[in-house]
Amino acid sequence: MTKKSILISAHHHKELKKLSEAYNLSFYKLVEEMIIYFKKTGINPTDPKNENPSKGLRELDKRLVSFLKVQERDILKPLRQEVYNYSKELSEENEETRQLLIKVLNDFNQYEINRASKVLNEVQTQRKAILTLAQLMDSKNKAGWVTKIKETFE
Repeated sequence: MTKKSILISAHHHKELKKLSEAYNLSFYKLVEEMIIYFKKTGINPTDPKNENPSKGLRELDKRLVSFLKVQERDILKPLRQEVYNYSKELSEENEETRQLLIKVLNDFNQYEINRASKVLNEVQTQRKAILTLAQLMDSKNKAGWVTKIKETFE
């Protein structure tokens, strides 16, 4: 490998010396690293708009945070509200269904109570009729039918 010389101004030589001391590199190695850096990053060193890459990362970070906030505002919060509203509607529908079921069961219970009452009245009427028939057939209770029927009903 042959070494080549480059001409630079005294001011820039002083800056190169400061940089080489700061990075603990020889002039030769520092210039090589600069060349590799400019090739890899594609940064034009003569372009005055070139900024520090960390500043670019900060800008990108701000844009990313801004993007996430917009997504949260436009998508996530409305979606959360929709899920909450849907859950609330389901709860209300479940409550309505529960109330309806309670009403139906109460109505059915009342119907069964009325039916049982009618059956009980019918049974009592039939008892009276059987006792009346027994008394007519055995008016003096000689055969003991009235007593036997009363014992059976008790």
